[in-house]
Amino acid sequence: MSSTGSGWAQSRQQARALELQFANAPDIPAKPSEDEARTDAQLQELLEKREALVGQLSRLLDSESGQSAVKQNHLARHREILSDHRRDLARLKSTITDARNKANLLHNVRSDIDAYRYANPETAEAEYMLDERRRIDNSHSMADNVLSQAYALVQQVKCRGSTA
Repeated sequence: MSSTGSGWAQSRQQARALELQFANAPDIPAKPSEDEARTDAQLQELLEKREALVGQLSRLLDSESGQSAVKQNHLARHREILSDHRRDLARLKSTITDARNKANLLHNVRSDIDAYRYANPETAEAEYMLDERRRIDNSHSMADNVLSQAYALVQQVKCRGSTA
């Protein structure tokens, strides 16, 4: 029974060490890169090792004559943490994929607009002229507002002067 107990302790220690290693793993980069592939492979390998160790702990616990409730609780907790980490990794991959899809969509739309403008220089020039016209109209509108305020102020001063 002592060899089973030491096998349990050693396997459990390895499981805890791998859990900590998984929790401290670096974030996956936002852009696809060699680092991301390497990190993903490392995380998958850690999860597989942890699953093997949890299986080993389960077999060791099953082979013991007097199963300890504490050991069963530890085993259940290791399974729960492994499941949580698998779910977290899947969620992280999904979030990164969604962010990449959004960025690619925006980039593709911008590229399509630029390609259209490049293929149709007359249209691009017309759009530029319309934008310039809009800016001029906005400047005129601001000047009109300032002049209206000045005229109203002059009228107030004249009204006060005639009543005094």
